[in-house]
Parts: sequence; C-alpha cells; structure tokens
Amino acid sequence: MELSCPVSAERINENVVRIIAFMVAVIAISCVVFSNYWAIVFLLIDFALRAFTTGKFSILKFVAIKIADVLSIKPKMKDLAPKKFAAAMGFGFCLLITLVFMLNFLPAVLILTLVLTVFALLESLFSVCVGCYVYTFINLITKNKA
Repeated sequence: MELSCPVSAERINENVVRIIAFMVAVIAISCVVFSNYWAIVFLLIDFALRAFTTGKFSILKFVAIKIADVLSIKPKMKDLAPKKFAAAMGFGFCLLITLVFMLNFLPAVLILTLVLTVFALLESLFSVCVGCYVYTFINLITKNKA
C-alpha cells in the first residue's frame, strides 16, 4: 500500500506546522493533567481557522511563526493540502472531545485527548502526518466500494 496525501499548489513551512503540533500536544496534555477541558474549545477554534480558512487569525500559527523567527529556523516548504486535512481531523477530534465532555463521559474524553496528543507528537517530533494515513485509508475504502 502506497501512502497518498491530498495535494495543492499552496505551500506551508513544515517547521511552523511542527511547532504548532507541539503546542497542540502541550495544550492537550495540560487539559488531562489539570482536568480542564476548556482549552480544547480553544484548540477547536484554532483548528477550524487553520482547516477552513487561510489560518490568518490562528493564534497558534501566529505564535509558531514568531517562535520559528526567533529561533532562526530555516523554512522547509511543503504542500499545504495534507496539513489542512490534518487540521480538519484535529477539528473533528476536538469537536468530539467537547461533545463527549459535555455528556460527562470522562474515560472517553481522556482516551480521545490522548489520541489527539499522540497524533500531534508524531507530527511534531517525527514529521509523521497521521492525516495522510487516514486519507489513504479513506481512498482505499471508497475505491473498493466503486
């Protein structure tokens, strides 16, 4: 099975994306440690801004760009589409976490938050985009149904 990702002509700095992913992991971990899931709502909004708009108003993107500038991290340009797809997945996860939290099913909230954290850490530390694996899986399923 060959990995496939969505493609576009737009580019994004992969190092900024990895910094954002690290911040997502830190925020998600803090939610678990402090049992305060209001920060997931912040992530929900930020993921939505990055997934469904240009990301111009994303606080995490703004901070990540500043961190990359301060640390003089050389830009590494990559295709934007897989990162937007992954942000849409993050939005979905945060929406699901918020809904399950409102239903007071805390074990599921913990599991979903830990999965989100693992996905973010895979992107941040190892440049592994779980979104590409999900995208490939979706394509396999839809092609087999056709």
